[in-house]
Amino acid sequence: MAHLSESIPAPAHNLGPLWGFFGEGDRTQWQWEAPTSRNSRESSAPALPAWLVEWDTSSPTATEPVPSKESTGKVVEETSSPERSIIDFRTMLRAAHPYEVLHICDEFNQRFKQSLSLGLVSEETIYNALSTVSEDIRLAFSKSDLVRDRHLLSFYQAFWDGLVTCKVLQPADLDAKIFIRFLSCVRRLSIRPEVHILFHGIIQAASITQLAKMSTGLNSLAKSWSRSWLHEQPIGDSELSFMAAQRALSESANKLLYLHNLTNARDTDLDNRHDFSMLRRVLREAKGSFDYTLEAILEAEKVIMPLKASIDALSNVLSYLPSNLLHPLLHSCTNYIITMYNSMETPKADLYYGWLSLVAKLPELHDRAFVKIIKQMEKCKGTSRHSIPSDIVLSRWITRGHISQGALVRNTFEISTLECGSSDPEFLLLAIDRHREGVFNKTKALFKLLCDLGRYKDVYKILVGMRRLRMKVPIDIIAPTIKTASRYDPKFAYSIYQLCLRLCVDKRPYLNPNFILPMIHHRGFQPQTIWKLLRIPIYDDLKRYERSQFSGKRLSPFMTKLITKVAIAFAHSDARPQRVAFRNVLQCLHHLRRHNAPITSDLTRAISHAGFTRKIIAGRWISKEQLSWALGLIELAEGTEVAIITEKAVTYWNEQLEAKQQKEARESNVLRVGPIN
Repeated sequence: MAHLSESIPAPAHNLGPLWGFFGEGDRTQWQWEAPTSRNSRESSAPALPAWLVEWDTSSPTATEPVPSKESTGKVVEETSSPERSIIDFRTMLRAAHPYEVLHICDEFNQRFKQSLSLGLVSEETIYNALSTVSEDIRLAFSKSDLVRDRHLLSFYQAFWDGLVTCKVLQPADLDAKIFIRFLSCVRRLSIRPEVHILFHGIIQAASITQLAKMSTGLNSLAKSWSRSWLHEQPIGDSELSFMAAQRALSESANKLLYLHNLTNARDTDLDNRHDFSMLRRVLREAKGSFDYTLEAILEAEKVIMPLKASIDALSNVLSYLPSNLLHPLLHSCTNYIITMYNSMETPKADLYYGWLSLVAKLPELHDRAFVKIIKQMEKCKGTSRHSIPSDIVLSRWITRGHISQGALVRNTFEISTLECGSSDPEFLLLAIDRHREGVFNKTKALFKLLCDLGRYKDVYKILVGMRRLRMKVPIDIIAPTIKTASRYDPKFAYSIYQLCLRLCVDKRPYLNPNFILPMIHHRGFQPQTIWKLLRIPIYDDLKRYERSQFSGKRLSPFMTKLITKVAIAFAHSDARPQRVAFRNVLQCLHHLRRHNAPITSDLTRAISHAGFTRKIIAGRWISKEQLSWALGLIELAEGTEVAIITEKAVTYWNEQLEAKQQKEARESNVLRVGPIN
């Protein structure tokens, strides 16, 4: 019944309650009974393994077989705890012959790695093992630093592989003190590519909380890593990378040859979409092969030039740090680099440029912090006069994602550097322009960086170089560059302006008060230069009929305000004599009148200051004709009351000055010669 009921499927409808209506139905009464145990039969399943049977047992019981003498060593090895394995390893390592040490270390590394992977090692044991085992390995291989570091690295790598592959606890779940101890142990090794990979794995696997507690160790790590740049690093084998590049280059050449043949064969019947799509596909495949070739060459370059590889590796490690940990670390390490650089009799440029390259390759570092570190590095002796290397600027743009084809741009720039023998920034901009990476935006970004650093002379040099290379400058780059340079030196800003005019298509005058007003207060500029910059004719040079003629073109409100500001600047400028200042204020007045612009109170106050106040300060006489002419303008712009007050003040000054002069004349005429009065 049971067998049949399992094989026959249940009906689609529940007809169970209907069975009771049929008389010939089964009347058997079912009753529940307690289950009974089956007869024990000898199982045919294989016996459990010994390690599972002996789980959590310390001594063999009566039912367990006593291991034989031949298998004693194996059983002890299988059932020994990780703590016991560490003790046995230390004992064996101290008593072993030199030719046995390598085998003992390798065997222990595999056993300890397996224990870590199974989650059998406690955190306290892990913490202690890092110190004790490391110290024993150092003592065993104390005669050779290279051999010692190689065996220590093997132990640390096995240790880390066991932690990473553990299914019970992940590295992020461990106590931070284990990471701190592990980091301090690995940091004592000589910096090598294998150590780079191990450091990268440690920082990548640690949580933010663990990283915060490791800040001191990370700081020491970055300092020791940068200190390794002072020593010559061994060159690796780049044969594999060059072989890969050669294969990719050969494949690219075949693709181009196929494309050339395809074009020659179909140059007359390329009239359908299929043929053009095939050409595009082959061209895309050839370009992909060239890109792969370039990447292989760059990998070979890292092997041949290990300093670049070390800088890239450290930047990858530090890129995992959050901002609140990264910025203090960079500040501390930058001061350390400066101190170390200045303490050397012959400083190595690799240390200076290496640290700047590292900082440029950190993607999460914002621009303000980048500029701050560059300014901080100017404390290195002899480096303040150097310009920022172009490859560092390029690395910064590639890291920030401002350039999509970074490898190609770098390759083009380095080729032009080799051909011209110069790595000036204008060649970098030319390489960017050739690859259509937005040279105008990059020029603005470069000029902004240089202006933030106060390197205005570098801006001028780049403009000269761009003119030599016949490159155009974006129109909207003039304003921010000249505005910032005017604070530094108005004369230098004017030189930049003249260069920009020659390089730009737009020849309109640059009418910015932040640029023009400092020129008025600078003794190096003649007033004629300023009016020529404003493109305003000098009133005295106009012919008589031109002076009385009104211009049909009205001034804009911006231009009216600018001319008024120019008048005020001339009136208060200590770089101009009173007579020159007053004549230039009148030049502003005549230009406004010629264009029917309104005369404001600011302009009349500038006239009063240049014509009256500066004369009073100098102790000079104010003529009645000048006073009468100025009072008409003051009354028109400021009202009759102000004009009356001004007239009384000037008249009182003239009377006091006349009385003073008469008194001085009488006192100087001791013999009373001549008229009494």
